[in-house]
Amino acid sequence: MSELLESPVFVLPLNVTAFLIAVTLYRRYQTVLLHPIISASILVTITLSVLRIPYGSYRDSSTVLYSLLGPAVVALAVPLKQNLVIIRKAGWPLLVTIFVGATLAPIIAVLIALALGAGKSVLLALSGKSITTPIALALAETIHASLSLTAAIVVLTGVVGAIAGPFLMSRLNIHDERIVGIVLGINAHAVGTARALEISALCGACAALAMGTCGALTALILPLIISG
Repeated sequence: MSELLESPVFVLPLNVTAFLIAVTLYRRYQTVLLHPIISASILVTITLSVLRIPYGSYRDSSTVLYSLLGPAVVALAVPLKQNLVIIRKAGWPLLVTIFVGATLAPIIAVLIALALGAGKSVLLALSGKSITTPIALALAETIHASLSLTAAIVVLTGVVGAIAGPFLMSRLNIHDERIVGIVLGINAHAVGTARALEISALCGACAALAMGTCGALTALILPLIISG
């Protein structure tokens, strides 16, 4: 029985079912506290605990889903292509904003952690906080950062950004969908881009552009900085 519970035959349907339940709850109650990633994670964690399924076995049986992260991120380019004309009209101001934001986001996070006395492992993991999971994990291997800590920080960053970002911008009276998308894409990567798509296709397109730019810059520059 334990072998069945620890196999993909049980684990994959568990993940899908937990996410579907989480999405249903989120759509019904429309509260950020029931964000699908949070709710699904809680449901899966409770199930693993009750059935005493080791996390290592669960992770190994979820490999198929991990392999789909890359294609899922690439799919976010669809709204970018659909709104390319509008984005081109924004021109250099949009690109400069994304470049500055993508550069400052990880630097500020690392500097704050450094000021608080964080160790090297935490600093390395934080350096990839603003890029989506597939890129962050590949980069973590390159710079010898903890994969588990990096993944946790990336997911937490995405969820917090997707929840707090729209609320804060609304309070600051920022309603331009391009700006909202850029902020979500830079600070909350794929999770933020998914949230941006809930606002509008244009917002999602700007978020996808910001997320891609942030990922590319970080992947190219960070290894050079660390090795230097």
